[in-house]
Amino acid sequence: MRRSVTSSAPISWKSVFRWPVFLLANAALFLLVGVSTLRETYRGWTVDRQIQALEAQAQTLEGRKMKLVELTQSLSSPENVEFEARQRLGWKKDGERVFVLTGYEATSTQSAKMEDVFASTADTYPSNPQLWWSY
Repeated sequence: MRRSVTSSAPISWKSVFRWPVFLLANAALFLLVGVSTLRETYRGWTVDRQIQALEAQAQTLEGRKMKLVELTQSLSSPENVEFEARQRLGWKKDGERVFVLTGYEATSTQSAKMEDVFASTADTYPSNPQLWWSY
């Protein structure tokens, strides 16, 4: 015999318990997939932030490297090497006389004429005979 589609079969306890278990399993699976997706999204976001921070640091270091390269090139020029040798090592050329002035601060220019140095100190400190005359 055939069963008609419209006939109502008695509902068994097995079928009643099957649907909630099925729904509960689907809800647990959905929760698991959702939590995993959120964790991976957060992890990707933190990795992107770290990449941006490292790129900014790389740009900063690249700028510092360029400044150091420029400084190295300027320090290796013959004029600068000669200036440093004169300042630090007391190097002099043949025929030159070196005067060491104490209590005098160097100017910002690399080469100062001796007349300028003595002219500026003469105005500031009067000579000994001028001091006696003023006394």
